[in-house]
Amino acid sequence: MLKVLLALVLALTTYGFDIDSKTNVAVYWGQNSAGGQTRLRDYCTDEVDIILLSFLYSFPSNLQIDFANQCSDTFSSGLRKCDNIGEDITYCQNKGKVVLLSMGGATGAYGFSNDAEATTFASTLWNKFGGGSDDERPFGDAVVDGFDFDFEQNVQTGTAALGNGLRAQFAKDSSKKYYLSAAPQCPYPDASVGQLMENVELDFAFIQFYNNYCNLGTNFNWDTWQDYATNTSPNKDIKLYLGQPGGVTGAGSGYNSMSTVKTYIDKIKGSANFGGLSFWDASQAFANIANGENYAQQAKDALGAVDDSKAVATTSSSSTKVSTTSTSSTKTSTTSTSTTSTSTTSSRASTTSSSTKVTSSSSSSSTKSSSSSSSATPTVVTTSSSTPTKNSSSSSSSSSSSSSSSSSSSSTSTSLAPIVTTSLDTEPTDDAVTIKTTETQHNSIETTKTVQGTPHVLTITNIHTPTTITTVRYVGTTTIIATKYNDPPDM
Repeated sequence: MLKVLLALVLALTTYGFDIDSKTNVAVYWGQNSAGGQTRLRDYCTDEVDIILLSFLYSFPSNLQIDFANQCSDTFSSGLRKCDNIGEDITYCQNKGKVVLLSMGGATGAYGFSNDAEATTFASTLWNKFGGGSDDERPFGDAVVDGFDFDFEQNVQTGTAALGNGLRAQFAKDSSKKYYLSAAPQCPYPDASVGQLMENVELDFAFIQFYNNYCNLGTNFNWDTWQDYATNTSPNKDIKLYLGQPGGVTGAGSGYNSMSTVKTYIDKIKGSANFGGLSFWDASQAFANIANGENYAQQAKDALGAVDDSKAVATTSSSSTKVSTTSTSSTKTSTTSTSTTSTSTTSSRASTTSSSTKVTSSSSSSSTKSSSSSSSATPTVVTTSSSTPTKNSSSSSSSSSSSSSSSSSSSSTSTSLAPIVTTSLDTEPTDDAVTIKTTETQHNSIETTKTVQGTPHVLTITNIHTPTTITTVRYVGTTTIIATKYNDPPDM
């Protein structure tokens, strides 16, 4: 009975993305700016909340995507076929990450002749990458969570029409939340996406405070962007992200140590629309190590994520009917690739329009594992929670959620991975169970399980390193979540 109970609650529990948090970190992935880029799932760690796949760089005609060394297969039309990326999109979404497809880049062949062409292209995007259908879907059954406008060619024809067209497409699918974002340069208004930002409801703006006069410094113009959010944006709740290079070579100018970035965070974090930090790009941020932490982990610390982040858990009880919808279709396969390709889009390493080409190769393999759970709905009694990080143990979500805050002490930063199965060594006399957990920021130090007043041993089985520290904790009423802590991947 208790095994069924735990399996059910774990299957119905997921850490959701909290759009209202001021501690989110977004990274652009795909252009291998620093070299050594590995597959997408390797970057879906605890310190990352939003991943932007870069780029869809040629459209509306001759549709083309490019992810440097991570996709080389093609459809008959010549469009890239990226099965591994599709699998990893699902993996990341199951961990509570938002995955957006970024369009544009500093170089590329894109743009519209009129609004009608842009509106038609919204349907193409929906069918090939969103919730629609098409014979050629580069990510297979995986469905991205939305689209990012990284237009940088100082031409704005059709941008607002495309944004509104995408919103119309999103309305066709009520099973999940879809997002739109833009990546403007910090000079306001932006010459490429200014009209989009004034006429379309955007959820995020990943503002590039680098390669510009308004970098962090005396000309830093955050107040101008906050004024835009308050008085101009159609979405008054748009979240503004402080965009930075992820490493020294990530931009021609504007890189700062995290200690410097934090001084600016402290100044602007109180602004109404502040959402967090964004980095170009993931390969830079993960290779940029200081005091044992990569740049994204440093960002989480600087944002005060341990104190401020909120874990959102979907729950069920015996009296509530739960309707769950997977954020994306899951494919089970094992794939090994070894490719060498040249990036055709910009690494944003300079302010010029010339492309920085990156050539590298990688080999990776992955087995997508999933498990099913019983339909029973037992009652779980809990008392409090401790949730220093975001993570997910399931691809399902429900329409109701509860949240709790975190309070924990400092420790060495690590990454998270989901537990596959959990069980107790004995079965309870009825469905009541209490799980109490005490933990530091990143390491479990004590776990007590009580079933009808009797302690029981919790056995955790996982498909990763069996010697890693594990912890079980609960988040809100009728919810149990299991996670394991392990070292971040070598970069």
